[in-house]
Amino acid sequence: MPNKHKYASAVYRPDPELHRRAKEAVAAVGSNMNAHIIGFLSWLVGDTDELPPRPTPICSDPSCAAEAGGDRP
Repeated sequence: MPNKHKYASAVYRPDPELHRRAKEAVAAVGSNMNAHIIGFLSWLVGDTDELPPRPTPICSDPSCAAEAGGDRP
């Protein structure tokens, strides 16, 4: 079948505002939600030590990078 996927879908229901911001963030780094979710899950279960990329926070206060998670592992 032309629309048959290899894996069954998994449904997540994030807050609409969080979902909107996440779509903007993955677009800003040239990715998509599917790739980022799979990348995060691979990191979470220990298959990789590398988290998916994310855009640099936009703010005028230098402390906001740390507050936004700029100093993550």
